[in-house]
Amino acid sequence: MYRLIYQDGDTPQSFTFTTGEVVIGRSPECNVVLKDFGISRQHAKIVVDEDGCRIVDLKSKNGTQVNGVPVVEAPLKDGDRILLGKFQLTFGKSLEGKVVLDEAKPLSEEAGTIIRSVGELSRLLSAGDTAGAAPALAEKKATPADVQELAKSNRILKVLTEFSKTLIATRPVEEVLQQVMDIVFDHVPADRGFLMLHEDGSEKLVPMVVKHRSTPSSGDQARISISKTIADRVIKDRVSILTSDALVDPRFGAGDSIRFHGIRSAMCAPLWNKEQVIGIVHVDSPMLTNCFNLNDLDLLTALANYAAVAVERARLNQRIVAEEKKRERLGRFLSPQVTARIIATSESQSAALGVPEEREVSVLFADIVGFTPLSESMSPAAVALILNDYLSRMTDVIFKYEGTLDKFIGDAIMAVFGAPLDMPDHASRAIRTALEMRERLEEFNAERKEVPHLRIRIGINSGKAVAGEIGSINKKEYTVLGDTVNTASRLESSVAKPMTIVVGENTYAMVKDEFQCRALGAKELKGKEKVVAAFEVEGPLRATAPRPGAASRGA
Repeated sequence: MYRLIYQDGDTPQSFTFTTGEVVIGRSPECNVVLKDFGISRQHAKIVVDEDGCRIVDLKSKNGTQVNGVPVVEAPLKDGDRILLGKFQLTFGKSLEGKVVLDEAKPLSEEAGTIIRSVGELSRLLSAGDTAGAAPALAEKKATPADVQELAKSNRILKVLTEFSKTLIATRPVEEVLQQVMDIVFDHVPADRGFLMLHEDGSEKLVPMVVKHRSTPSSGDQARISISKTIADRVIKDRVSILTSDALVDPRFGAGDSIRFHGIRSAMCAPLWNKEQVIGIVHVDSPMLTNCFNLNDLDLLTALANYAAVAVERARLNQRIVAEEKKRERLGRFLSPQVTARIIATSESQSAALGVPEEREVSVLFADIVGFTPLSESMSPAAVALILNDYLSRMTDVIFKYEGTLDKFIGDAIMAVFGAPLDMPDHASRAIRTALEMRERLEEFNAERKEVPHLRIRIGINSGKAVAGEIGSINKKEYTVLGDTVNTASRLESSVAKPMTIVVGENTYAMVKDEFQCRALGAKELKGKEKVVAAFEVEGPLRATAPRPGAASRGA
């Protein structure tokens, strides 16, 4: 079984397969669909047959590489990095099938089996305050049992101290899991073992790491099978289980036990953090009987506890990094309020916001009248100073009404209302934004009496548009496309006069009960076969308070 791992926006994805062909590309018909315009519709395919696994480029535009080498066809091995254009995937052998939870074999609680609650270990560690325990033992006559308990807790605490130093660094979850198993093998006399975690959003256990002290001589030996009853008991009851000799299980004959499990000694412990169990760690020895004792079980249980904490910490770090990247990306074109709402949505909803889709929106274009000749009479530094101040003030107004800053086009501004979040009153918000932009410009001019005053034209149009992240392999930006956008731009550049706000027919129909508008008649616009009815916004019909923050909470 094989696996492809890749990043879809901020979300890691994986695709598991066994035999046959796996087609990778941008087309929805592909087995693995990559939403990237640098990917050809059918970019490459992975073929699995009796000769192994190989990748074949399907005459893609931007090519296929394996470990940095351009290829037309190449064999694949575990850990290979595949580059389709500039989109990276990692190929590996899935651990599914290397670990089997056998439902046939029950848990025997006869002699040779120890079941220990993690609560017992917690009491042992809390009692093992070794700084105070040693003097206390010295004052009274310590029994051999007291000394043994102290030695046990000392050993566990010593290992855990070493463990915590190793895992304190911020690392990806995969590295943490591998280190956990390495440390387990350093302190427990196991021949093989594995670590499984609950799959996100389900109770299914997925193998994450499989480790052997020596290389298995055959594929059958590499396969580890344990009782599903044991795994379920460990998770449900938060207990650790030691089976000293699986061959003496009275419920199975020796032949069956060897054939199905090949285990003489085994331990299984929950990955537990307080009341939460996130997986299990299992170690065993197919060759030695009674190779584990209670001390080993307690140590494995303690290591599993620290491992769970380390895994949760690594997962939290990953979420924080992903959220910071997402917040930084969204903050470039969205208000802090909208950004916070998107961050608060589920991963699936948040990831879908960047996928191009059709939405009902209002698009606003605002342009400074005659800015090019004005800038020719000023130094570049003075132009930058004025423009930065102006654009900052206008952006603040757009964000106040929860609009999306699509882009700056020189001294022009393009803003969208109704994407990426639904906004039933998008037309009203766009007009309120335009009216306040005009007011802010008057304040701007009043503060700069020594320089020529700026004047702006504003055009607004409402309707359907395609909204999403669009661009090249290296750079994508959130934007809207379509006739609605083009018409808004033409209304601003061809119809609007200095310091006026012109809207299209769709926008007027949505706001005619809120704003006083004057009909300008039918206008011929460049690129439009039909004439377009235009209206000039003169102001609100009544003194209604602005309603920033009232947008729909849906995505």
